[in-house]
Amino acid sequence: MTDAQTFTITHTFDAPRELMWKAWTEPKLFAQWFGPKGVSAQAHIMDVRVGGIVHASLKTPEGYEMWAKFVYREIVPPSRLAWEHFFSDKDGGVTRHPFLKDWPLKLLTTVVFEDAGSKTKLTLTWTPLDATDAERKTFADNMQSMNQGWGGSFEQLETFLSKAKAA
Repeated sequence: MTDAQTFTITHTFDAPRELMWKAWTEPKLFAQWFGPKGVSAQAHIMDVRVGGIVHASLKTPEGYEMWAKFVYREIVPPSRLAWEHFFSDKDGGVTRHPFLKDWPLKLLTTVVFEDAGSKTKLTLTWTPLDATDAERKTFADNMQSMNQGWGGSFEQLETFLSKAKAA
């Protein structure tokens, strides 16, 4: 794959790696921050094991609901998670992106957690899997949007982590 076919975002969070791991793998914690800024999430299924799934809904303030499904490929506590990432329906079926018809049907998501003193450096990558040329082009053309979406999620994660550390 070329760099144009892989999206990467890195952020250092003011939290220990063990707390970061829990935020990504415990359903009640995950739902408190996951998704673009201003969107509420609910993890309906969160089976964190190789072959296990996450089935989550995201709801906008206007009431629009979207679903996501993950199928875990790799779990290395507390340093690495990898999963196949899909848009989904409420029944767990794989669906197309609700707004971009040529968005890749599935992505490989990899999240790496590294100690950075008392903080955690997180690197997330998204790579299209089994994508057509049109899907790879749509993916590459939407890097800015992915930065904004994950950036908003990371802002919510920062807020969650600061509250969790204070508790």
